[in-house]
Amino acid sequence: MSERMQALVVTRPGGPEVLQVREVDRPRLRDELDVLVKVKAAGINPADWQNRKNGAVYDGEGSSQKDPTILGIDGVGVVVEAGRDVVNVSVGDEVWYVDGGYAGNPGSYAEYKVVRADYVTAKPKKLDFVEAAALPVVALTAWEAVFEKAKVTRGDHVLVHGGAGGLGHIAIQYLTSLGARIATTVSNEAKAALVRELGADIAINYREESVEEALQAWRGEPGAKVVFDFVGHGNFAASFAHTAPYGRLINTVVSDWPVEGNGPAEWKNLDISFINIGLPQISRHHAHRLRQTAALSQIAELVDRGSLRAHIDRVVSFTGVGEAQRALEAGDTLGRPVLLISSE
Repeated sequence: MSERMQALVVTRPGGPEVLQVREVDRPRLRDELDVLVKVKAAGINPADWQNRKNGAVYDGEGSSQKDPTILGIDGVGVVVEAGRDVVNVSVGDEVWYVDGGYAGNPGSYAEYKVVRADYVTAKPKKLDFVEAAALPVVALTAWEAVFEKAKVTRGDHVLVHGGAGGLGHIAIQYLTSLGARIATTVSNEAKAALVRELGADIAINYREESVEEALQAWRGEPGAKVVFDFVGHGNFAASFAHTAPYGRLINTVVSDWPVEGNGPAEWKNLDISFINIGLPQISRHHAHRLRQTAALSQIAELVDRGSLRAHIDRVVSFTGVGEAQRALEAGDTLGRPVLLISSE
């Protein structure tokens, strides 16, 4: 095994042009609880371009001024080395994980990745590495949104903003399994076709029609009981009007409050929740990380039972990550982009 490896790194915040393919030192096990994973593929996630763009490329102990940061907050690969105290996985196991992507903890835009063994679990057996790489972050985030925050019950009318995106198309499948009635916003007919195929009752083209009017016509009352805002920014404030009185709004994207304050939400008695999938890693909260890893195991079981699948927008090499991130940021992706690192 070579002591060097190829990686996609950033040394300063900026646009896709700051991404650089470099040869760097291959990581080594930090202690006897670590595993070394030969990374086969990695998801291309919003958190990756946000870290690249905003300079949030550090964790609690890292420094954006030290070593180049390797992005990539999730990955799939094969264990090639394991510490003596590792008991849950073995060399040769195919695994997936959510870990790294910040200075101080390199991510999976690289040929090798060191992960604490507690945070890896078996990838779905029915998927190849590329298919599996499309899932960890989005499936885990949607899991927390749907199963832990939303309290959806059979027959509930829900609205998924960004239904054809990475998060949205997974959430729709979870919601279908719960027997929810699903509306979703889309920007074109290709996205509408995908969400209908996955189980959405209606697809609202927000560029051509009023979301509020479409919800009123669909439900017979204003708003939806549960609204998932996977778009954020200005859409967060707009979502107050899309949520029914006493409804629940779940947001996953850092956004500004409405300029008029929280009045519209307070008036309707809304229950608003937020999800930051990276908090357990950034805060070094071991128990929360174990909870997320357990959820990844349950997600793998769903996949292997045929109850969950990922739609892949595109598969790229290191040199294509910048364009994939640009498309993801612009909302031009259908499902999830994936970085293929090794086909061997």
